[in-house]
Amino acid sequence: MALQSNSTKAYVSALDSMLDTREINRLVTDIANEEQLTDILDLAGKTKPTKQPIYYNFVNETLFKLGDTTGATVTGSGTASVTTTFTVATSGVARKGDLVLFPTNAVVGQIQSVSTTAGADTVVIKSVGGGNITHVAGDKLSINFSFAAGENSVSPTNIQFGLTKYSNKVQIFRETSKITDVQNAATIEVEFNGKQSFIVKDHIEKAMLLKGKINAAYIGGDMSATSFSDASPSLVDQYTLNGDGGGAVQTTRGIDKYIAAYGVTAQVGTLGTVAIADVNAMCDALTAARAPQSYTVLGSKATLRAYDIFWKNLGSSGVTSARLLIDGKEIDFDVQKVTYGGYEFSYGRLPILDNPNIFSQTSISKSAYFIPMDKKVKVLGGDYQSAIQVRYFPKQSIYGNDMIGESHDGALSPVNPNGQGQYFRMDYVTTQGIEVLGAQFFGKHRVLA
Repeated sequence: MALQSNSTKAYVSALDSMLDTREINRLVTDIANEEQLTDILDLAGKTKPTKQPIYYNFVNETLFKLGDTTGATVTGSGTASVTTTFTVATSGVARKGDLVLFPTNAVVGQIQSVSTTAGADTVVIKSVGGGNITHVAGDKLSINFSFAAGENSVSPTNIQFGLTKYSNKVQIFRETSKITDVQNAATIEVEFNGKQSFIVKDHIEKAMLLKGKINAAYIGGDMSATSFSDASPSLVDQYTLNGDGGGAVQTTRGIDKYIAAYGVTAQVGTLGTVAIADVNAMCDALTAARAPQSYTVLGSKATLRAYDIFWKNLGSSGVTSARLLIDGKEIDFDVQKVTYGGYEFSYGRLPILDNPNIFSQTSISKSAYFIPMDKKVKVLGGDYQSAIQVRYFPKQSIYGNDMIGESHDGALSPVNPNGQGQYFRMDYVTTQGIEVLGAQFFGKHRVLA
């Protein structure tokens, strides 16, 4: 079992596999396959240095608005002029001259006046065609689908559209590998990368462990309330040097929490089974978010199996139109790619979601994640940026790569021997976080119970 300790001679000698000096296979079988845990890092595919521990991005708001009339006192319904009130949340946009579209018979009216009380807009709207307007409280009206000016007109009231600021934080990830003088000198019965040394095994596993922890945080992590700059942080480092107090700890938000806060979330009607109504509901939710057309749908094997069963058993009885919308050339036994309802869905496994010891007890491993396929989002002005990218502090140590630094200490260090301690320790440290742009376009579909 895993222990929080150094690799000493007593520890290694106590392992059953090391005591067996009879005929054995020197190659250690890797039953964990933990190297697959770096899949989300490969999905991101883009890294970007940052100079600050908290980073921000801005999202513009929609230009066309719906006015919610829930709770309004409506007068004039059934005539050519009605008076209604928008909720506070949907007020501040209506102006004289804007054309309004009513749900009943798609009647068009023009706003004649706007008065605001306690943040709620009360508007008088006149039918442009002279016909009667049917309107009841609770209707949602397209406030500004068009505008009509008169001859010799002057400028309408200016509207200011705002920005929404989103943020995330970098997280410091660390791992260490340490071995004593006696064990480092002793050979063992099995081999790792062709060497019969336990430290080689430890290095390999610690590197995979670090990458796996980063990957897991990028999927299921949550942004901490604590920041490095807090004077009285609620989260502090539990490891101290020479009795010094631990510094503030901050954590990064993962894709799951990004979607929960800003994206599209849905659940199938019957957990464990995907039905046509479930697919339609997800498509409608993505459309409402003005989502792109092509998606990569990622999930565990069990989650993807539910989609496989649905698509492969989709019969013609009662769903003929749906069958016609599926590009049969794209569907094989594994259901890799489906074109349906104006969307293109490519299904793929996210290996970390199959790990029984990470997300198996949460909805994360039981859900499918809808990621924009080209991994790019449009920015105002026409350019594009990566939808997912990694923000990181460039390493500040001599050794390692640009993202993950290494430090070496101990008298036995082959790289940087120092001190009197008869050990070799290598520390890995990296400071990074994930950034999702256009999280409104990302989706989570709960499929399994």
